[in-house]
Amino acid sequence: MLSVKEGIKGSRDRGIKSAFAVAVFLLAALALPPVAWADTAPQPDGVIELWEQHWTINEDGSTVYREKQHVRLNSDRTHREFADPRLTYNAETDNLEIITARVKRADGTYRELPDYSHVLVSPDITAGWPAFAAIRQHVLVMSGIETGCVVELDYQITSKPGARPALAADVRLDHAYPVLERVLSITSPAAANIRPSVIGPGGAQIGTKPEVSSSTSVKSGLPYETKTWTFRNLPAHPAEPRCAPWQVRCPRFAFNSGGDWHRWMQRTTSDIESAANECEITAKLAADWTKDVLQPADKMRAIQEKLAAVFNVVEFDSDWQRGGLRPASETIRGGYGLPQEATAVLLSLARAAGLPARAAVLVNDDRWLESAPHDSQVAAYVVLLDGGQQPEIWDARHGRIVRDSRWAGTSLLIMGDASAMRTPLPAWTQADESRCVVGGTIKMKADGTYAGTVSLATSGLFVAPESLRSSEAQKSRVSALLGRVLPEVTVESFAVKELSDNEFAVEAKVKSSKALKKVGGAYWLQMP
Repeated sequence: MLSVKEGIKGSRDRGIKSAFAVAVFLLAALALPPVAWADTAPQPDGVIELWEQHWTINEDGSTVYREKQHVRLNSDRTHREFADPRLTYNAETDNLEIITARVKRADGTYRELPDYSHVLVSPDITAGWPAFAAIRQHVLVMSGIETGCVVELDYQITSKPGARPALAADVRLDHAYPVLERVLSITSPAAANIRPSVIGPGGAQIGTKPEVSSSTSVKSGLPYETKTWTFRNLPAHPAEPRCAPWQVRCPRFAFNSGGDWHRWMQRTTSDIESAANECEITAKLAADWTKDVLQPADKMRAIQEKLAAVFNVVEFDSDWQRGGLRPASETIRGGYGLPQEATAVLLSLARAAGLPARAAVLVNDDRWLESAPHDSQVAAYVVLLDGGQQPEIWDARHGRIVRDSRWAGTSLLIMGDASAMRTPLPAWTQADESRCVVGGTIKMKADGTYAGTVSLATSGLFVAPESLRSSEAQKSRVSALLGRVLPEVTVESFAVKELSDNEFAVEAKVKSSKALKKVGGAYWLQMP
């Protein structure tokens, strides 16, 4: 039989032996060579070994865009983007030339793209719309795709003289995968004096400094200049759910050969004004849609709502668009068009109804570059309705534009006599600007129900006045907000005390739809 003392001694001996064994293990571990942790880190799904983009303005006014990529595919998650690249162009004005399309396999051998792997399709967004039938996508179905292979693609698109009003671009410098070498260049007449904007997220200075070089040449007796920017080892920057657009969170390279934003604005509004031609069909529609409507704002609303119900806005990458806008007389008959064409139709209808209207542009503040304006930075092409204390802003699809959650953080660009003017619709950034205040008196009844009068006052982001134009919408908003304060609440009636772009206030008579929960002989009233 083991005594207590012997038991204690045995446990102590085992503890000493265990401690000795741990010490020996640690010393042995320290004697081992260091682990190369960097070698065990997972490799990215893909690596862009080389990415080049080049823009050229030729002597005859034609333009050339050339792009070259070498991408190593380490996972099949990269196949969707790189294994079957799609090259989009306009068959009426562009000529696509595929210079290189092949795959370098993991064993070092090359697999050239077979002739049968060229597929010509239309982009999904433009398919079925006759006016955009010339927009094509050349799909390259790469052969020899496997883990560790490198997809090599080099192509160029030459656009006819006059196909573009100006050579412009706003491109992302980094990618969701790491970029080892990134090269961009612009070749243009020296007199063009193109000065790209190379900026980091939020307009800050870019973290990775480029190598900048320039060279000169003579073409048809004119001095030409080529400027090149080379970046190395750009880190991966994958998107996350509900993240900001890449223009906000990523470094950018942007330029416009057509001049600053004043000249861009002049061209943009001039194109819309020219397309808003007067014609018999817009005159008839304007008369029918505004029949028995007296006030200018009500006429504009009637026109916009009718147009939005019958017109399809076809929106796609602005770089695919070529040439001018179709006239409103043609666009309205087809029942579809670009956002600029929809604005031209709305402008034509407004003028046919006798309304003082003009074209304008709304741009996103967090993307807008005055030194390098681009259509991708536009929030909406709009119509201004003059005549009141402040002009009203109207969009062909979304109606009247106010400083609400959708449009706050944009700026209105208006073309003046000599230059453009910018008026912000600033984002709501201060907490006190957006408030929801509920107050009042309710009385509990013996059966556990309640009734009373409650006041509700909202401001800023809580308002959204365009969604409060009907009494049903107002009651729905009041019920939703009061339902966050009172359980089982029913709005019996309400009276609107204030309704403006920035304020909505009501006084409502409420009651509970059923008795409250009873706990320990008392009714339980709590916020839902």
